Amino acid sequence: MNKSLFKTRFRKEVAYQWGVFRSVVDWTIFLYLFIPVIVIGGYHYYTWWSDIPGWFNGFPLSFIFGLLYLFCWQGRIRTFLEEADQLFLLQKRSFIVALKKWTRNLYVTGYSAGILFLIAILIPFFLNQYNLTLSEILGLSIYFISLKALILGWKQYLDGIVSTWKKGFYTILLFIGFWAFSITLVIWALDTSVLFLLIISILQWLLFLLNSSKRINRLTTFSTDVEIEKQAKLVYVKSIFAFSEYVEKVPSQKKRSPLFYRNSKRIYKKRNRKKSLQELCMKVFFRNRTYLFQCFQITSITTVALLVIPPIWIKCLIFFGFIIILRMWVKNVCNRMLSNHFIVNVRKDDIIRIQAEHYIVNFISFPVISIVGLVLILFS
Repeated sequence: MNKSLFKTRFRKEVAYQWGVFRSVVDWTIFLYLFIPVIVIGGYHYYTWWSDIPGWFNGFPLSFIFGLLYLFCWQGRIRTFLEEADQLFLLQKRSFIVALKKWTRNLYVTGYSAGILFLIAILIPFFLNQYNLTLSEILGLSIYFISLKALILGWKQYLDGIVSTWKKGFYTILLFIGFWAFSITLVIWALDTSVLFLLIISILQWLLFLLNSSKRINRLTTFSTDVEIEKQAKLVYVKSIFAFSEYVEKVPSQKKRSPLFYRNSKRIYKKRNRKKSLQELCMKVFFRNRTYLFQCFQITSITTVALLVIPPIWIKCLIFFGFIIILRMWVKNVCNRMLSNHFIVNVRKDDIIRIQAEHYIVNFISFPVISIVGLVLILFS
C-alpha cells in the first residue's frame, strides 16, 4: 500500500508536468529548436575532448566550483502530500512516513544524477584545462552530491520559518557560509589529498540522514509540507506566466509594507494627466517586490557575465543585449500597469500615455544601465 501510494502520486505528478511541458513545447519547437541544439551541443562537446575553446582560458577553477555550488542550491525535496490527506492518511502515520521516505529518496537520487550529468559535461575541461585526475573528479562528484543532499535537508527547515525576513537572513547566512567553506575545502583538498573530500562527504551524508529522518517522522509539518508541495508543483506554470504578457499576475494577499514609497504621498506638487501616470507607474514598480526581484535578476546575471567572461567583444555584445532586454522588459511592465481596468481614461494611442511610458522606461532603465556600464568600463 505504501509503495503503491507513492507510485500513484508519482505517475500523477509526471503526467501533470508533462502536460505543462506540452502546452509550451509542441512538435515544431522540438523539431526546429531542441533537436538542432542537441546535435550542435553534442558536436561541440565532442570537440572539447581534443581542443578546449579559447574563450574558456580565462575561467579559474574556483568559478567552475561556484557553478556546481549554485546548482546544489536549486530545487527542494517534495512530499507529494495533498490537503485531502488529512481526512484519512494523517491518521495512518506509517503511510505518511513511507511516502516521505520514498519522495526523499526519489529527489535525492534525481538531483544526484543531475550533478553527475553536469560534471560529465565538465570532464573535458577538468582533464585538459585543469589537469585533474580521475580520482579527483570522482572525489568532487561524491562531495558535491553529499553537499546537495545536505543543502536540501537544511532547506526543508528553512521552509518552516514563518517570518520572511528571518528566513531570508538565515538563507543568506547559510548560502555564504556553505559557499566559503565548500570552495575553500575543495581547492585545499585538491592541493593536499582528495581523501579529505571523501571524509567530509561521509559526514555530510550522516548529517543529512539524521536531520531528514527527524523531519520525516514529524507529522506536525503536514500543513507546511502541503503548502510547499503546492508551490513546487506550480513552479513551471508560474515561470510561464511570469514571461507571458497576456496573463495577469495576481499579487500576494499577505499584507507587507513596501520597501519604497511607504507613505502614499504625492511625488509631484504640480499635477496633470502625464505626471499622474508617471507617479502611478513609479509607485507600483517600486512597491512590487516581484518587479524589483526580476530587475535584480536581469542585472546580476549580466554583471556576473561581464566579470567572468574575458573577451572584450563578447562583453560588449552582452552589454548591448542587456540594454535591449532591460528596456523591453520595463516597457512590458509599464504596459501591464497601464492596462489595468481601473485606468479607464487613458487609451493605448493617447499621446499622454505614450509620453508617460517613455519617461518611466528611461527613469528605471538609465540608472541600471549606467551601473552595469560602469562595471564594464572598470573591469575591461
